[in-house]
Amino acid sequence: MAADPWPAGYCCPRPVEQEASGMTPGEKIQRLRKQQGLSQEALAERITVTRQTISKWELNQSSPDLFFIAQLSDIFNVSSDYLIKDDMVEPDELPVMKRSYRLSERSRRILLVSFSAAALTAMCVCLICDYFTADGLSWSLTAAVSIVAGWLVLLPSLTARSRPVVKTLLMASIIPIPLLALLSLLLAEPVVLTLGACVSLVSIAALWAVYGIFRRFWPNWYRAAGFSLLVMIPVPVAITHLAAAFLQQGTRDLSSDVFNSAITLVLALSCFGLDFVRHRGKDDAVDPA
Repeated sequence: MAADPWPAGYCCPRPVEQEASGMTPGEKIQRLRKQQGLSQEALAERITVTRQTISKWELNQSSPDLFFIAQLSDIFNVSSDYLIKDDMVEPDELPVMKRSYRLSERSRRILLVSFSAAALTAMCVCLICDYFTADGLSWSLTAAVSIVAGWLVLLPSLTARSRPVVKTLLMASIIPIPLLALLSLLLAEPVVLTLGACVSLVSIAALWAVYGIFRRFWPNWYRAAGFSLLVMIPVPVAITHLAAAFLQQGTRDLSSDVFNSAITLVLALSCFGLDFVRHRGKDDAVDPA
């Protein structure tokens, strides 16, 4: 009788090849999702599906179509082949990785220092020029306050580790009213605060609406752009009529408003048309029959 090559109680190790390969698409999606620190709800929100759909994909009860595979590929920064093929190598062993356009921590620090230095230099130049040319400070105070406000608005985009867009929008929603109040005091013009506050509220509401649209339809750029343009149609009309009311400019000619609105509507319809053609082409590629 041949002797057993393995000592008693010793278990034969599992081949490495079986661990590195053979993962189902659902297992890969679950693994990558956890590596990104995303919950099923968060991932579902980013690709506009339900949490139950993500759960079915991870349990291999259903499979994402090519459109969602492309979105998952962008989110996880891996190739579509890795998500589809069971025998594909690990994503960090792929010969070509998808390029990431996110700034590194070092690049963000460099940009922050550069913007801060540029803002400080601009403020000093304005104050020095105003002081030596007018024997005092007048317009430079307005410029300095505006530069500080702009720096504060950009600050979250360079320092926030999570959700920089939301934090930048929050800062852009908070800064305008105090800025307008200071400018109104410096210029001794109350209309700067009253008119500026109304215009700011309209603009801020439009910005949040556009952000919500792009978040809802991401990554369908054409569809998001189309709805954003529709939202923007009443914004310039409201701003011009507010200006006319506060500045007492009398009756306005509506022809320019109608023309601008028509141009924006045509651009929105063009975006919807491009989105339809794009999805029609994908449907034809998936089902050539």
